[in-house]
Amino acid sequence: MYQPMLFLHWKQIKVVLLPLVVAAFALPLLSIQGLGSWGSFPHETISAYQFTMNSAFWAPVFPALAAVTGITLALSSWNWDHQLHHVYALSLPLRRWQYAALKMGAGTVLALLPAASFWAGAHLAAASVALPAGLNAYPNALTVRFLASIMASYALLFALAAGTVRTTMIVVTGLLAFMLVGGTAGDLLGNHFEAFQRVDVVGTFLRALVSRNGPFEVFSGSWLLIDV
Repeated sequence: MYQPMLFLHWKQIKVVLLPLVVAAFALPLLSIQGLGSWGSFPHETISAYQFTMNSAFWAPVFPALAAVTGITLALSSWNWDHQLHHVYALSLPLRRWQYAALKMGAGTVLALLPAASFWAGAHLAAASVALPAGLNAYPNALTVRFLASIMASYALLFALAAGTVRTTMIVVTGLLAFMLVGGTAGDLLGNHFEAFQRVDVVGTFLRALVSRNGPFEVFSGSWLLIDV
């Protein structure tokens, strides 16, 4: 049953996943553009400051791409079930948890494609520049973080998408409304009441999600391909 599930998921997502695979390969290379390559500059002419600043500029794009990839995998995994009103799932001699586990496994295998592409791009990028003394490239560690971020966003949206489309939309809309209304209300109250100037409900909520021991801690921290 696993191979048909993997094939169905691949058929659903290949048109969208392939550009994400290409983007995962290209992103590390973009992050070192303008820093020179082996033989193009003397080793001493490129400063550590240039490397770290260029890496820091691209750093937010890495987790964003990982999140988009995970969300895409999750939503596509349940797409045909919603289209067919879960008739296909009900026709199989499987329990619901077994069916969900097969789906989860299929998406996990597909997540390895952008991760492998990212790994290749990161290693190629690291090999394309002569690093100043004191700096190192971390393609393997960054790839592990990239894959973990894909799986974190994939797991969350997979659980949401397992229900009805309406339930997913309610949860997502509720979170967006909370952030929008909470942020706006906080600013308005802060402008009129001094006590509310130190209250940041939305910010506290988001920091709790990505802080140490938070469920999405993997999205925080260093996303630099080249660092000390």
